[in-house]
Amino acid sequence: MTFEWVHIAASILSAALGGVAGLVAGTWKIAHIEQDIRKDFAEEIAKRVQEREERLNELAVQFDETLKALRQKINDVELYTVRDFLKTREFDDFRAEYREDMRDLKQDISRISSR
Repeated sequence: MTFEWVHIAASILSAALGGVAGLVAGTWKIAHIEQDIRKDFAEEIAKRVQEREERLNELAVQFDETLKALRQKINDVELYTVRDFLKTREFDDFRAEYREDMRDLKQDISRISSR
């Protein structure tokens, strides 16, 4: 055997070893890039979730204030109705007239239906 074959075999072996080493190094680098990408995505998702939570809390406070204002307005209207509107003589007169009108209407309907 001549040394030429040894040289060729060594070249092929070194090329194969270099390819395997490159493949291992590339896989190692890609694995770390993937971890960095996952970490970046996880940080971005956590940031967006935090922003959403803050916005929801802000909206909840605004909604709570709106409901309290509506409840206060309803209470004010009810208080006005009890204090001022229901105590007036005109409202009592209206109720009396309404009752008389309803009684007359019922009598008229019963007369019409008995014919």
